[in-house]
Amino acid sequence: NNYQFLFRKICLILGFFSVHWLKAHNLETGEAVLTLSDDRVWILELDINLTKYILSNPDLADGVRSEYRLLEDEGGFNEHNFNRWELLFVKCETQFRKEMLVLDSGEPFEEYEFSFPHPSKLTQKTYTAMLQEGLHIKLNAAGRLTSRSAPIQFRFPVDIGEVILTTILPKAQWMMTGEVSQSVTLASSGVQLEKQGFFATFSRFLGIGFIHIVPRGLDHILFVLGLFLLSARLRPLLIQVTVFTAAHTLTLGLSIYGLVSFPSSLVEPLIALSIALVVVENVFTEKLHSWRNLVIFIFGLLHGLGFAGGLSEVGLPQGQFLTALISFNVGVEVSQVSVLLFAFILLGTFRDKDWYRKKLTIPLSCLIGIIGLFWAIERAIG
Repeated sequence: NNYQFLFRKICLILGFFSVHWLKAHNLETGEAVLTLSDDRVWILELDINLTKYILSNPDLADGVRSEYRLLEDEGGFNEHNFNRWELLFVKCETQFRKEMLVLDSGEPFEEYEFSFPHPSKLTQKTYTAMLQEGLHIKLNAAGRLTSRSAPIQFRFPVDIGEVILTTILPKAQWMMTGEVSQSVTLASSGVQLEKQGFFATFSRFLGIGFIHIVPRGLDHILFVLGLFLLSARLRPLLIQVTVFTAAHTLTLGLSIYGLVSFPSSLVEPLIALSIALVVVENVFTEKLHSWRNLVIFIFGLLHGLGFAGGLSEVGLPQGQFLTALISFNVGVEVSQVSVLLFAFILLGTFRDKDWYRKKLTIPLSCLIGIIGLFWAIERAIG
């Protein structure tokens, strides 16, 4: 019937995401390292997932994408397909160079060298290893500032996603997809990042916090859905989310300020296990119990440690430390609320039906629990 069809559809959606987002905390960011020397020479080393770029870029859809799929199926480059691989890399290099933007003192700067590795520069062993996890390559660009005081900025192609740009100090900045980086300038005290105002910092880290849940944090999404499935009533859900928020805010703040520290090898399996445990109650009880909020608080402490690990990859700006921390947390909450709203839209109208618990709460809770246990085992042994 229609309800069974709805359930199967939801299971297929969750199954799809569990396969494609298996590494639920993997932000899949590009990494860039910028070196500035006293003689005004700058060198940029950029590590990207070329597979992601090829499959996402609409300008590579005709010809390059289909050719890549064919070559991928052949398992690597050899004497028979080497020239085809070489041509594919040349086309990718041309498109990438066209989309990459370097700004010197706010003006486009074209006089820089650009190096894009081709198959001829990769060993068969290296290439095969990269192909198994997506084709990761390292690009290089180098140029000279027009003056010591000239600020330099970069904008990378949209289809490589977010990028963490680090200078030699190191100072890090998170570049949202398609945006221009903060200015980096040589100074007597060394490399300096452009200082951003309150609203720029707030909006930047608000976005980082949001994408840490949607779409990057499938484990956190499943945890929130686990809370929703037992009781789709607004008031108890708001109480649970508030408890969860208070808990992860506490450990997030303590971790960022260096007062609490736990290895990710311990935190990540426990976060995955919390997903499985929170849905156990969904299966064995039909109503909320007083201890649930305590359990949620404990699990919230764990998730806060996980958020801290993600935020440490980004780096917090000096002078705007507290602003960035608060806005990141606000972004997380907005993202979590959006997940709950989506769940209400999809399932809320069925919550008073006699079959809701039997056909939705229990099966979906079991599915989420299985995914959580799988992640817990994978992270523990991985």
